Order: sequence, then structure tokens, then C-alpha cells
Amino acid sequence: MNQEAQLDRRGGDRRGLGQRVTRGLIGVIALAVFALLILAAPALAQDDGPRVYQLAPVGAQNVTAFLVNKRGNETPEPGSISPGADIHTDILVFRYARTVEMAGRPVTPFLILPIGEVRSTGKPTSSGFGDVQVGGTIGLMGAPALSRTEFTAFKPGFGMGLLGRLYLPTGAYSDGKPVNLGSNRVAYQLGLPMVLASGKSYRDPSLTSLEILPSLTFYGDNEDPFDAARSSKDLLFSVEAHLTHNLSRRIWVSADMLYRLGGETSTDGRSDDNGMHGWSAGLSAALPFVSQTTLIFTYQHVIERSDNGPDGWFFRTALVAPF
Repeated sequence: MNQEAQLDRRGGDRRGLGQRVTRGLIGVIALAVFALLILAAPALAQDDGPRVYQLAPVGAQNVTAFLVNKRGNETPEPGSISPGADIHTDILVFRYARTVEMAGRPVTPFLILPIGEVRSTGKPTSSGFGDVQVGGTIGLMGAPALSRTEFTAFKPGFGMGLLGRLYLPTGAYSDGKPVNLGSNRVAYQLGLPMVLASGKSYRDPSLTSLEILPSLTFYGDNEDPFDAARSSKDLLFSVEAHLTHNLSRRIWVSADMLYRLGGETSTDGRSDDNGMHGWSAGLSAALPFVSQTTLIFTYQHVIERSDNGPDGWFFRTALVAPF
């Protein structure tokens, strides 16, 4: 065997070893996730969902409609609960996103508009539009700007981006209601969406990926809260993770986890003792629908929480329409 052939063989061996190590790591995490799912007990949780921030080619755009049904003690405001309350939330959420190129990096701005209603036992219903969300992601590592042709041939590995999101206080709100669809406060979220993927490309029918998103959410004050003069809110730290695997090119499943800590409110300077702390787990499944659209179903519940943590259940149906 000549020297060039030996080098090719060694390079192939190293690539094969790298792929086996990556699949091994993902497999170990998969066993841990599914073990936690089996031990889970019902309660409420919600995350952004699997593959929401996956790398996309330049020019790709999609509209997603989410139908969200929640029952428990969590309000529509991210990271907020009302201990002891029985809250019913039904929301239809529209999300538009488009990927563009800036300085050789993929940038995906998005706009989110929720509409629906929230009801709490014995309290007035709040309905209408929810808080508008404006944000975007930018690729930092292992996530270059790619044309559609380049994207088809791109071999995924480790990638990381930067997420920024602004929650605007545009939703239905009344200071005469203890639970509202809108939050009446500004919030800012910063996150680092990361992925470790194993496959020939992102369109590989056997693609397996682990997505992790740590984030921090900062809150402004509510200057007109229910039965008070001012409500402040602590920083919320969260980490969501999704272990996904393709069963075919357009069918995939995901084991989902979410950890949240913080978000305690204080009313007129006095703590409300309602901070978040809990681990949540769930499952998602994606199925092809009409033409190129996809239906994604997600159910989640909590496996561990503090005494005043979130409680209830959460189900989401998403229709994703790329164009």
C-alpha cells in the first residue's frame, strides 16, 4: 500500500472514530433523558421547542402557527406562577422567521404574535392579543452562512449561536385582574443555542442531534400591578435540551428537558415567594402534513419542583410552513 493510500485510510479511521464517539455521547445522554421521562410526575412546563434554532440556508423563511393549551398555576408571562391558582390558558401563536447573511454569518430575525385567553377559577377572563416578541439568532461557531446547495452538502457537528429576544408589553392587561394575558412589563432574553449533531447533513434521514439552550431573562417593572403600586421581578435562568432523531427525512422524534430557576416577583418591595425552580421533561414528534408543511406535537410535565413551583400540564401543536 502506497503512502497516500495509508494516509487516506488513517484519515477515514479518525473520521469514523469521531462519528462513533459523537453517537456514543448522544446515546448516553439519550438513556439519561428517557430514564427521567419514565420517572416523571405531572406538572407544567413550556420551552421554545426542538429544532426551532437549527441552522437554515440563506433565504429560508417559514411561518409557524402554535396552538398552546396549558392547565395549572402558570400565567402567560414567561417564568411567572400564581401558587394555588387553577389557570387555564389557550393561545394561538404566530411566528415568522427568515434567514439572511451578514458578514458571512447566518442571521435569523423573527417576530412572534400571540392571541387567546387566560382564565383563573373565580377570576375575570383576560383575552385578546398577548405580548409581541421580536428577536433573532446569529451563528457564532460551526454555523456558517450557506446557500441552499451548500446547506444540502454541509456536514453538521458542533454549532453555537447567539439568541436575543425582546418581549413588548402589548398584550391585553387590566390592573383590576390578578391574571392577565399581557404582562405589562418589558423583558429581555439572551441565550446561547448549541447543537451537537451526527449525520451526513441536516437533511440526513437518520440525523441525530442534541440541542442545548441556556438563557437569561431580565424583567422591567410593572408600574400598574393588581392591587398594588409596583411589581418587580428577578432574573430567570433556564436551560432547555432536546435529543432528536430522524426516523425518515421528514419524520423525527425528540426527548425534551427544561430547567428553570428564579423569576420571583416583589410587590411594593415585599417578596411574593413565587420563584421558579423545577426540572421538566416531555416528548415531541414531527410528521409531514400537506405539501412541505410539518406538524409538531409536544407534551411536557415536571419531574422535580419546589413547593411553590409550577404545576399542571402543557400541550402544543405546531404547524410549520416553509416557503
